[in-house]
This record gives sequence, C-alpha cells and structure tokens, in this order.
Amino acid sequence: MIDKGTAYSRAALARLAVTSEAADAARGYLALAADGDHSDHQPGDLVAAAHLLFEQARDILRDAVVCERLAGTSWETIGEAHGEISKQAAHERYGAADADFRRRALLAWLIPDRAHAYLGPLADPAQVLALLSLRLRPPQTGLRLAVHESEPVPPGYPAMTTTEQAGLIAEAANLLTKTGPHKGAELTPAEQRDAELGLAQRRVEMYEVLHAERPDDTDTADMLTGARTRLATLEDADPATHHKP
Repeated sequence: MIDKGTAYSRAALARLAVTSEAADAARGYLALAADGDHSDHQPGDLVAAAHLLFEQARDILRDAVVCERLAGTSWETIGEAHGEISKQAAHERYGAADADFRRRALLAWLIPDRAHAYLGPLADPAQVLALLSLRLRPPQTGLRLAVHESEPVPPGYPAMTTTEQAGLIAEAANLLTKTGPHKGAELTPAEQRDAELGLAQRRVEMYEVLHAERPDDTDTADMLTGARTRLATLEDADPATHHKP
C-alpha cells in the first residue's frame, strides 16, 4: 500500500500485522517450551515470559479482528468466532481499534512521507515480508513470503484494486471535511495540507489507470483533466512543493 504507489491494500497490511505478530509470539512460545539448562533463569522469568505471550496474544486477536473487518466479516460473525459474544459486544470491544487502523492506513496512503509515523514497520511491507521470510520456513507454514520485483504483493495478501482506490478517495474526502465515519476527526494544519495534496495525487493516479484502460471514454478523460488541474493548483499554492528535486 505504501511502496510502489498503491500495491498493498489495507486488508493486506492488517494481515501482515497479524502474521508478523504471530511469528514473534511463536518464537516466544518455543523459547518458553524449550528443554535444557535453565540454571541461569531468575525467579519470575517464566511468569514474565508467559505474561508477555499473553499480551502478544491480545494484540494478535485485536489485529485479527481488524483484518477480518477489512475483509468484510460482520461483527456478528466476529462475535461468534470470538466466543459467543454479541455483535454489539464485539463492536464495543474492537470498534475503536478498527477505526483507528483504517484512519492511520488512510493517512499513510495519502501522505507516504509520513507513513512510518502512522504505521510503524508496516509502512515498508516489503521489509516486513523479508524479515518474516527469515523467521518462517515456507514448507512449514505454507506461506510464500519472498518478495519479487515482478510480484509486489505476494499471494495471500490482497492487492489494492481500483474499486478500493475509489473507496479510499471517497473516505479521504470525508476525512478532510470531517464528515461520515470521520466526523469529529482532528488533523493538524500540516496533515490537512499534505492530505489534500495526497488526495489530489491519488485521484490523478486512479484516473490515469482508468484512462489507460478506456482511452475512448470522454468522461474519464475529463475527470483526469480535472484531477490534474486540481493537483497543479494545490502544488502552486504549497511552497513545500517548489523545493522538491
């Protein structure tokens, strides 16, 4: 989603978060279960290790819910899978985390230069996948984690579609106008400015793809022209863009 424009969808980033956290937890479980000489252990070490795994499991569960929601799973189904809790209880417990991830991922998409501030390591999905490939062996996990230039989004991680791009553009417009699900959202003046510029850039990218697919569609051509004009206007009004190489 951050690298190479729009490769990774939000669902892919959420799935990657779950996979990475599960890999870390798996190593902790193996260390806790390992036999051998424990003469160097201090009193409380086992409890501390077990508590860390408990905290990691809670994080994995939270991010698994976010991943399911981004994949379209209903709160009712999530509640049942969680342990027979109601959809209202599931939403009350995880709704804020779901909304927070969506917002941070949206801002990272709009403002790639600040992606790490919003998403941490997930701002560089290729690096996360490379680290995972060192921790997990594909024959054991069944996951292909290698990253190839010709395959920016590995199998198992949904790539961003034009439909999702259009949805994110509409969501970004709501965020900037503080309407819809983002009513009451607060952005700093710098975030507001950069997000507006990022939204204009993403619109141009989307219409360029659509125009390439349908070169004879005059409506798409007009939308592309309008998007480019809007982007040029914002760039002319933003002093920061005049200092870029």
